[in-house]
Amino acid sequence: MSESQTPVPEYYLIGTHEFEHLLRTNYLLAQSMLLFQHLCSQSDRPMFLSARKVCEVLGIDNNQLEQCRKRRLIKARTFQQQFMYDAYDLLRLSEQLNLRKLQRKLSRLPRFTIR
Repeated sequence: MSESQTPVPEYYLIGTHEFEHLLRTNYLLAQSMLLFQHLCSQSDRPMFLSARKVCEVLGIDNNQLEQCRKRRLIKARTFQQQFMYDAYDLLRLSEQLNLRKLQRKLSRLPRFTIR
């Protein structure tokens, strides 16, 4: 496709219930992010979680967390010979993982174009 041609828009066919669920979830996540950012900015001490707690919060295992760290999706700091993760970095990683999960789900939905 050359630059002068505009791409044909693709549409996803999704049920009303699923669409409402996606909108509600997106709204709640956005509000939670704003609240968490406010709490982090008001704290006089940085908030850190251990690798075990990060895995518990995100619902992933140690290997997945290590892969995220190696791909530099999250930074770790060493404290008393264990990795510690900033709560704000944890929030960003959570958002990235949820976005990827949503993109995988959307890629499996039937698509059609209108010409």
